[in-house]
Amino acid sequence: MDKLTSQRDSVSQLLGDANVFIGHIDKSISRVRGLGPAAARKGTESGLEDQLRARKDMLRRVDALVERARETAGEVTALKKRQAELLADNAKLGEENKALKDSLAANEQRIASMMSSIEQQAQTIALLQSRLDDLGKDLAAVQTAYAKAYYVIGTEDDLIKKGVIVKEGGANLLIKRVGRTLVPARELPVDAFSPIDTREVHRIEMPDTTRNYQIVSRQSLDDAKVAVREGNRFRGPLEIAEAEKFWSPSKYLIIVQR
Repeated sequence: MDKLTSQRDSVSQLLGDANVFIGHIDKSISRVRGLGPAAARKGTESGLEDQLRARKDMLRRVDALVERARETAGEVTALKKRQAELLADNAKLGEENKALKDSLAANEQRIASMMSSIEQQAQTIALLQSRLDDLGKDLAAVQTAYAKAYYVIGTEDDLIKKGVIVKEGGANLLIKRVGRTLVPARELPVDAFSPIDTREVHRIEMPDTTRNYQIVSRQSLDDAKVAVREGNRFRGPLEIAEAEKFWSPSKYLIIVQR
């Protein structure tokens, strides 16, 4: 009897401790959202039956808590996976952003280099343009000088007095020389001539259209057009169709009135 009494007291002590532990668990579970405290039940005459029912109710709530914990763990795992994906995307975007920055920096450097080259080319072009302008002026001056010619019209005596023409050759008959030829002087007096631009002047008028005239300089009547021609003499204006051909023998035209 004493032995049974001792065993009963031991079991009672264990049940008390278990009830205290279960009570703590039940109190903690009751704070979880969706898991309210155990429903109050009407006590029975047997305290042991009440304890068993309370334990079953508590175990049911523990199972619900475990299921909730599993769901939460699954959500946490999914969130971690999503976080890893976002971190990977962020890393990829970071690499792309760095690549874009590097490309932008390279493009900026390339543009700066091109701008420097363009500035140098612009300076070179400006220098070449200046040189071209100078060459154009020089060419225009040369063309003007090349196109410049001189002519003089007068009687034989007048042109001899001015030193434009001289007589050369002929037979010496003691009293006078016959058959002498009129030729341009070796040194022509430029101030006795009238200057013209052969690019613009293609017609030279004679002072008297009724008189005959003769070219004694190196130009040829074959390279000009006149109203009337008799050998090396002509009447009327002297028309020069091909200036280059007419003026090529000499830039000084001497016409003697006959």
